[in-house]
Amino acid sequence: MKLFFTMLGVALLLATNLAQGQGGSDLLKQGQEVYENNCADCHRSNGEGLPVRFPALKGSAFVQGEAQPLINLILAGKKGMPAWAEHLKDQEMAAALTYIRNAWGNKAPAVTPEDVAAARKK
Repeated sequence: MKLFFTMLGVALLLATNLAQGQGGSDLLKQGQEVYENNCADCHRSNGEGLPVRFPALKGSAFVQGEAQPLINLILAGKKGMPAWAEHLKDQEMAAALTYIRNAWGNKAPAVTPEDVAAARKK
């Protein structure tokens, strides 16, 4: 019986990911594309940034920490950094954030489109 419920849970999780188009590797692949098209010019393809001008994302405690401050920063921008709220959809932003939180040796939980949508409403 325990095996049945375990298998049911796995099946539901897979079905949810497929229905939302957010399989782990799909989200990372989309995130890499969004990153390369929008962020890499400043933060570089290797995530090392440009000293003094654009902070490194590789190994960044801020990038790998709580997701909410990072989401808010990307939505609103700050001096020297554009706001992306008007340029990226929730799915694109979640994918890019998930990518930078897991690229170049970083390890942090994924960001969901729902996380981004909730932050937009605040």
